[in-house]
Amino acid sequence: MRFSLIFRGIFLVFCYAASCSPSNLQELRCEGEGEVKKLVAELKKIETREDFEKSAKKLRKHFHRIADLLIKARGFPEGGELPPEMALSDELFIELARIYEIAGGRAMVEKSQEEAVRRLSR
Repeated sequence: MRFSLIFRGIFLVFCYAASCSPSNLQELRCEGEGEVKKLVAELKKIETREDFEKSAKKLRKHFHRIADLLIKARGFPEGGELPPEMALSDELFIELARIYEIAGGRAMVEKSQEEAVRRLSR
């Protein structure tokens, strides 16, 4: 009886999670834009190496979420590509360039991205 209740609970959670996944490329893009905005906001808080060390866990989480979205995007047909949002990508580029100017900044960003990049290259 107890196993049956646990199994039903797991099944319901799985069904709910599956229903929340993006059903089309437009929804996936909206999720991606939201995640990039959060990443940019986190990067804007960083002024020193110590700030980066405090934010490293959050940054890794954002990079992982973006990697997850990119992996999901691979499942959509090629013809459904949407043009990139230039203003947002430019803002991200500017913030990353600013972080790279901090002593050791490039290495810190690359370390935060390392696992997410590995997942993407699989």
